[in-house]
Amino acid sequence: MRKTLGDLARHVQSIILPATGVAYAIDPVFTGFAGEEAVREGVAAFRVFLHRLCDVLIADGDLYDTRKKIAHEYENRSGTSVYYPFLNHVKKLLLNIGFHGTLTESARSITFGNNVFNPKIPVSKSVECLRFLADCGISVDGVDLTGKKPDLFNIETLTIAYPGHPAMLTGLKVMAMAEMTLGTLNNWDIFLRCDYRALMNGGNDAASIFKDTIAPLPVNIRDFVLRLHRRCLDKGLTCEAEIKDFWILVKHSYKRKELWGLNKSLNNGFQLSVKAANTDLYADAIRKFPMVLQEMIAKGYGCGRKRSEIGHCDGGCRGLRISLDDTIWDICSDIETWFDLELACLCKK
Repeated sequence: MRKTLGDLARHVQSIILPATGVAYAIDPVFTGFAGEEAVREGVAAFRVFLHRLCDVLIADGDLYDTRKKIAHEYENRSGTSVYYPFLNHVKKLLLNIGFHGTLTESARSITFGNNVFNPKIPVSKSVECLRFLADCGISVDGVDLTGKKPDLFNIETLTIAYPGHPAMLTGLKVMAMAEMTLGTLNNWDIFLRCDYRALMNGGNDAASIFKDTIAPLPVNIRDFVLRLHRRCLDKGLTCEAEIKDFWILVKHSYKRKELWGLNKSLNNGFQLSVKAANTDLYADAIRKFPMVLQEMIAKGYGCGRKRSEIGHCDGGCRGLRISLDDTIWDICSDIETWFDLELACLCKK
């Protein structure tokens, strides 16, 4: 079943970084137009604005969810440009306003030119985005949004404000700068996740991302996954995070060989992905596992199209998938044993 734009908005809300009361340090490159305290206040206000934006999408998403293409059942990435173009247009517009616009001296408005609009996107779509942002509390000055088709590209200067909490504009500006200058192939969505960590070190702290990602899980499952994480770090595995199209993957590897990963995505929720390639070396131990785990391991992983017994895509290239729900509780200790056995084989190699 296709996930709606409202579903995506709920998912985005779940991965927006939680508020922090810590006065975190900020790289001076982001404080050229406002002091650290003003930037932190702005980021906090921007986070609240993002939740409001998602609330509007949850309530009215059907009005904007015009693309009905369905993602592949094994796909983790949400692919906003393909599956949810309206949110993609809104994000790009806000990014361009924040990055190219000028925060006024009073920091109560941002002025910008028509270069923030993508000429490849119909004017009607850009106007629709501006009207949507008005529903989210942003006021737009310099264009009549009530007209049928304003000529945006003949307008030299526009201004936006956020009367409800003007500090949000500082947060919009700084988080747009962070995404446009620090975004990498493995660290997308800094802007819509309001990832203030980028303002501190410019990168993605895998350990922090891991803890933030598992926070919504039930306590018992969260403790189990955290125990797995710490157990692997103690045994010398490295931890890396990848964030692409609202899909978060924190993978644990031994000498660049991935053993397992934690996934959180719109399409598949919370999952463990396991890439155990040495199960034939401890087959006797596997026979002592619960049948559900034995059957999973017996399936193996790899591209289903290249495996004659399957012959079609089964998501196998991503590893064996274990959903993080109540069904996992009875096999937690066996999973730990399984990982220990696989790691022992990797170490011998």
